[in-house]
Amino acid sequence: MKKSAKKALVVLFSILGTVLGLYIGGYWLFIRPVYWLVTSFKAGTLTAGILIINVIKIFVASTIGGAIWCICDIIAGHFRDLPEDE
Repeated sequence: MKKSAKKALVVLFSILGTVLGLYIGGYWLFIRPVYWLVTSFKAGTLTAGILIINVIKIFVASTIGGAIWCICDIIAGHFRDLPEDE
């Protein structure tokens, strides 16, 4: 694989991992549950089930986001370590 194509794939997977990790771990599993907890509390509709599910989502958000980033970094590392064809 050519050096420029390899570099492009490495950058693509690195950016993809960062964006997906922040989107899924940061937005879907952290910001949205906090928002739903606040709006449910203000509306008076907060139940134990909503509270438990959203607290679990908040606690695992960084783990899931980090795992997504790590998987994409491992894939990018695979392309980084390929031998160069000139």
